Amino acid sequence: MFITTQNEIVSLMPTARWDRPSQLMGYLEEEERTALEPLLGSDLYLHLCDEYERLRDEYEDITATTIRPTGHAREDARLAHADVTERLDMIQEGTYREPYIVSYDGEGEVPEEDMKTVRLIRICQQIEFYRMISHKAGLLTVSFNEGGGMNTVSADGYEPADEKRMERVVKDAFMSAGRAVDTLLLFLEDDARGGRLFTDLWQKADAYYLHKDLLFQTARVLNEYLDIKGERMTYVSLVRDIRFCQNTYLKPRIGASLLKAVVAYANGNTASSSSSSSSSSSSSGPSSAPSVEVMDELLSLLRTALAFYVEARRTSIAQASLLQSSGTRSNPAFLKDERLARRDSMTDAQQAMAMAVEFISENLDAFGDIAVGTPVYNAVRAAEEQKAREAACACAAAERQRRAACEQNSHRMYTGFPHTHRTPERK
Repeated sequence: MFITTQNEIVSLMPTARWDRPSQLMGYLEEEERTALEPLLGSDLYLHLCDEYERLRDEYEDITATTIRPTGHAREDARLAHADVTERLDMIQEGTYREPYIVSYDGEGEVPEEDMKTVRLIRICQQIEFYRMISHKAGLLTVSFNEGGGMNTVSADGYEPADEKRMERVVKDAFMSAGRAVDTLLLFLEDDARGGRLFTDLWQKADAYYLHKDLLFQTARVLNEYLDIKGERMTYVSLVRDIRFCQNTYLKPRIGASLLKAVVAYANGNTASSSSSSSSSSSSSGPSSAPSVEVMDELLSLLRTALAFYVEARRTSIAQASLLQSSGTRSNPAFLKDERLARRDSMTDAQQAMAMAVEFISENLDAFGDIAVGTPVYNAVRAAEEQKAREAACACAAAERQRRAACEQNSHRMYTGFPHTHRTPERK
């Protein structure tokens, strides 16, 4: 569990008044199991659970007010939650200092790895707490009593929230949870590029950011070609569609070897691209890696085509769930618009794919051996052979026509033309 103290709950929702946070543990555990653990993966989730227990023992709880790079976190936390009379006595004695503002001389700082782990755990707390509020707000406003049935929960000094405010709270909590999910994934993505403190554990999760077998390895790359509002969860939900479209539409058109080389180039792995090209057989001589300009242009064309194919499969990505929940999908006008949108996306995808194939055909020699044996290579070479055969047939026909003309001219010179009498040879 990542939330176990009242101070942690208040830091996430200052108006919350839960004297016994253990009452929420069941709801929080459900959100951890259904939403948080799949994002982190089991290995990273268990690791963070152990780290949370360790940090709690060292810093009292996991909040921005107790973990500061000033040291003496346990004493700061005690003073922050001390009785007001104790603080007044310390002020009168001149021994009180405002926590987290002034540091003592020589006190150590919190280790960088601890600070990074705390930031990650804080994001996890936001996800599970705000998702719990958005999903369980109705259950938290009623009491189920033995013999009394269901009653509305109220307290002295507080007025019950009306339905409009309840809806606003649920909506705000849902949006906060969504932003926290994106923040979590982007945090782990940045860690994978830099310190790699959590990467070895996270890469076993389905939400791992880097899909090296795809042309769209990250949400940032996909967002350049398909508007997903920069949301990592949308990208995660589209990974299967991206892989399906890449293997179904792109691979048969340009070939597995060329697609693999482009994907390797997209990952910055030009070495594997060169090695794959050198392993191919060719009768034209030694292999040569394609230039950066050629690979960049092909990569852009293929990504454009792939984005349109994905869009054709998942039209109205941002509004699909909302429309489905509101029943709009049963509207014939909406269904017609959706079919038209899918048709337009498929048309754009086919046009972009044709442009990519044409680019490969026009620059076939520039790709070297990585294009040998691909459908585009075979089609171009077959067209060249057909053209050569047609040229040879045309030359042969022209030669036969020339010989026939020569024979006819020779015959005319011998017999005369036009002739009005029979020659001696024809008597």
